[in-house]
Amino acid sequence: MSHTPNYDAKIKTILDELKPGERVCALTGEKWVMDEEEISWFKRFNVSPSPYSRKVRMWHNAAFYSGYQWWWNKHCYTNEPVLTYVHPASGIKVLPDKEWFAKDFSEINLVYSSDRTFFEMFRELQLGIPVNATRNTKEPENSIASTSLGDTNSFFVAGCRSKDCLYCMDCLDAENSVDSSAGNNLSECFSISHSSRLSRCQFIFESFDCMNCGFLFDCRNCEFCFGATNKRNKKYLLFNKQLTKENWEAEMAKINLGSYQQLEETKKKFIDLIENEAIWPNSFGDQTQNCTGDYLNKCSNCVMSFYGNNAHDNYYCYGIYDASGNAFSTVIPGDNNYQTGVGSGSSNCKFSISTMRCDDLEYSLNCYDCEHCFGCVGLRHKKCHIFNQPYSEEEYWQKVDELKCKMLERGEYGRPIPMNFSFSYFPESGPVIYFGAEISDWEKLGMKKFEASAEGAYGESRMAGKEIVSVDQLPDDIKDLNPDEWLSRPIADPVTGRPYSLLKPEIEFYKKYNLAAPRKHFTSRIIDLMMLMNTGWLETKRCQKCQKEVTVAINRTFRNKRAFCHDCYLKYLEENN
Repeated sequence: MSHTPNYDAKIKTILDELKPGERVCALTGEKWVMDEEEISWFKRFNVSPSPYSRKVRMWHNAAFYSGYQWWWNKHCYTNEPVLTYVHPASGIKVLPDKEWFAKDFSEINLVYSSDRTFFEMFRELQLGIPVNATRNTKEPENSIASTSLGDTNSFFVAGCRSKDCLYCMDCLDAENSVDSSAGNNLSECFSISHSSRLSRCQFIFESFDCMNCGFLFDCRNCEFCFGATNKRNKKYLLFNKQLTKENWEAEMAKINLGSYQQLEETKKKFIDLIENEAIWPNSFGDQTQNCTGDYLNKCSNCVMSFYGNNAHDNYYCYGIYDASGNAFSTVIPGDNNYQTGVGSGSSNCKFSISTMRCDDLEYSLNCYDCEHCFGCVGLRHKKCHIFNQPYSEEEYWQKVDELKCKMLERGEYGRPIPMNFSFSYFPESGPVIYFGAEISDWEKLGMKKFEASAEGAYGESRMAGKEIVSVDQLPDDIKDLNPDEWLSRPIADPVTGRPYSLLKPEIEFYKKYNLAAPRKHFTSRIIDLMMLMNTGWLETKRCQKCQKEVTVAINRTFRNKRAFCHDCYLKYLEENN
């Protein structure tokens, strides 16, 4: 039996009349073909067709990724400074997690009025309710963390389960590591991007099961290698050249990564090695069937989907773990969600962001353990609420039917939550970092525009009375860096102008492993590592070996990567190892 018979009758008429064909995105002007497969997903979820291209619908969810953003905001009641992923110029208020979870925000509510647009009322409710400032899943110990999965003695880590780490993003079971993104099972590592099971490794990406190595791309089970691409089960390689143990050690003795100048020269040599010698597979993944996308493992029947494990029958999704039947969603894990982002353990949700363990929510934000809610913000353990107002189950469905019909009439229903509802600074947001949006897209997408430093986001009050020095004043060699002189001293990032400082465990790490002190703010360094990964968007290319047509994920750092189809890539590995 239908709970919304009037809406169902109206949407049926729309969907029955819907025909495939070329469409033009209402935001960007981009053309795309709405095909039968896309239409089948509208029918499956009983939603109206979107006026936005498929790419832009992915960008809508990504606009609400917390990513690796760190800003100084203010406690919404006391004005005390709060470190958070929420930029103060976004207009979104914050509360520390413990205080947020101690409150019941259903006390802040609105009564639906058909005289006002849905999004006008929804925005009013959003601006009246703070978000949890760090959104930690598990309370970290002695750490500065956001979206923590359990961190101990770690600082400026996001989406991690770590111990004694600094400046890490999406790293699980990482220990005593610095500057790492999307790395699992790391020990004593530095500058790692999308790699796992590494020990005492530096400057590694797309590599696994390596020890005592530096500057690797797409390597497996290597040890004592420095500068290598596409290698398997190797020892004593130096920029892809095989050396004896004695010669390798003699050559390594000449390399001093503690010197910033030498480090930058080595980085450039590594980039040149990748551009001139490395072969990329058309996609990274394993045990995957009938899928298009990248970074998929043990997945099947996923279309334009990225970063997934044990995911099946998903359409235009990102970050799908133990997930099935989702479209235009980011769910970790979750089933049967549509245009829903940054959720975990939720099912049957539509047009919602940050739904944790929820069922059947529509157009809702930052809700936990809720069921049958529409247009709600910041609720926990609630059922049958509209704009945070409680209703009996009978009243709820009656009003939802009325509301959805009115939204459909106004052309609101079927549109994602607008990007200007986001808490993010666009140049560091998900559309740019994960999906390849350009800064020139900022105004087209309608995301709120402001300077990164706006409203004290850099924490200028903490710098009062301190001299902010240039990176040029840092000694070239880490051996010459005096901790007493440089500890917590503000240094200006030469590109962004954002000040940063060196922490005591950070300096100790650089000295122990002979690494030059960084010349960039730590957020910029993590973004650089994220840019080494393939984006969540594909382009069609020819295999550079057999000329077969393949889809390849776009890489922001290596725009002209040499990609082979799956068969040619495996043959290349066999012939060169």
